[in-house]
Amino acid sequence: MNEHPIPNRRSLLRTDICPQTTQSILSLDWGFMHSDLTIKLTENKPWCRMANGNFQPDARMQRVKFVLLSLVLLLAAGCSSGMYSAGNLPQEFLAPQHISARHVDFTRMQRNVMPAEWLQPGDKVNVSIATGVETGNVPKWDLVIDSQGTVDVPLVGTTPVAGLSPNAAAERIRLDSIRRGLFVDPKVTVAVTQPRTYRVSVVGAVNKPDTYEIPVSDCDILTAITMAEGVSDSASRFVQIRHSPQTLRNLAQTQSVGPDGVALASFQNATPAPVVNLDLSKLQSIPSGDLQLYEGSVVSIEREPKRLVSVIGLVRLPKQVDMPDGEDLMLLEAIAAAGGTTLSIADKVQIVRTIPGNPTPIVIEASLKEARSGGDSNLRLASGDVVSVEETPSTIVLQTIQTFFRVGFSAALPGT
Repeated sequence: MNEHPIPNRRSLLRTDICPQTTQSILSLDWGFMHSDLTIKLTENKPWCRMANGNFQPDARMQRVKFVLLSLVLLLAAGCSSGMYSAGNLPQEFLAPQHISARHVDFTRMQRNVMPAEWLQPGDKVNVSIATGVETGNVPKWDLVIDSQGTVDVPLVGTTPVAGLSPNAAAERIRLDSIRRGLFVDPKVTVAVTQPRTYRVSVVGAVNKPDTYEIPVSDCDILTAITMAEGVSDSASRFVQIRHSPQTLRNLAQTQSVGPDGVALASFQNATPAPVVNLDLSKLQSIPSGDLQLYEGSVVSIEREPKRLVSVIGLVRLPKQVDMPDGEDLMLLEAIAAAGGTTLSIADKVQIVRTIPGNPTPIVIEASLKEARSGGDSNLRLASGDVVSVEETPSTIVLQTIQTFFRVGFSAALPGT
């Protein structure tokens, strides 16, 4: 444990980062630092000695740490040659528009669902046959279409019905019964009592996470999100789908069936990967097979990571500003979130931005006056940006005048 008194402000700064600009930091007046404070450094946490001699965590020192880290980044960027104005910022340095799941138009998704009226393996149906010679009720049977797409009707035998509508299936059963010499002209009806469904779980950033039963003919990510009552405000554009290993093995042995029990290639997707990761901003280019869901599939909508922008300098509340979920944050909005500027004439702003792949951050100069008039200076900010409202000769003069009148007024009061 090391104890270090604070003789002056210079002891808080590293001058080897950018010596030619360190003087601008030294001119700052840290009103909450006093020469009688002692800092104790332990586990990199700032503590403060209180009047009773005890040490305790000091929120003021936490604020010092935040401001100093932001200023060091600002100075390091200022020493580089990467200085740009808001009006001529290269395209590759612009903050991209933030896209979340809330901005995605799911109606433009490629869908490859089967017609809902088609009978499919696993559907439960009710079949009745009236011959006209019954002495009692017309016989009815509750049946299930097997994995081969056929239904085994009592007295008639097996008949392929998958891919047919209920009316077409009834006609197929009628013709089979006549061709097999069982009936002369029966009246057959087929009604779906329960279409086959897949149980799909929807978790993560949705309004109603749960496990849902979705008809096979309409089982894709759009239906799943709709049943979960849409994505929440914190939803990102990234989705992960996990398929059940047992279901994948079953899919490899089955195929979609069309009219007359013929396998339809247009509705037969290749067996999906066990895990499918999707970027919904590219929804139109995602193959429809990657969007299909099956028995036991789990759809996970990822949440937005926390995005922050640091605002320092001539603002009332220097702090880290949370960027709104699923939305962009503009320069003027960030400064307003920090309480606005301390001086109405403050105009010069520097934005330090880290560019992926660049060894050093860049600095973007902007004007509040231009930003307020709708100009290019009201930049879209990127997560991690440091926004500094800078001092200028005009702000220094105004601060000096304000200090002079404040001190003069205080001295003129009785008893001072």
